[in-house]
Amino acid sequence: MKTLIALTTVLTMTAFQAGAQTMDHQTMNHEAMGSMAQSEQSAVTMGKGVINSVDTAKGEVNITHEPIPALSWPAMTMDLPVTDGVDLSGVSPGDKVNFGIVLGSDDVYRITELTPQK
Repeated sequence: MKTLIALTTVLTMTAFQAGAQTMDHQTMNHEAMGSMAQSEQSAVTMGKGVINSVDTAKGEVNITHEPIPALSWPAMTMDLPVTDGVDLSGVSPGDKVNFGIVLGSDDVYRITELTPQK
């Protein structure tokens, strides 16, 4: 009986881990994700990604980014607002970019810089 319970536990954990790696993060709430990292962050954390869409009216981009180990974020697709200093006029879907991100005092991550990848 103990063997069956142990086997079930291992299979459940393996299935959970596999599902977590393929999870669609597009709908994940980036405000909630802030609690996964430091509650206060003063330095800019850098990331790399591909722009999927740009909403200049809202001041945000939809980006698919690589893992960001400093924030304990896996690779995912998400909407991220940008700070007022970020010019979205030169950004288009499909652009590969480097970006800086900070956690604001309101617990929302925002892109503070956006540059083309070389």
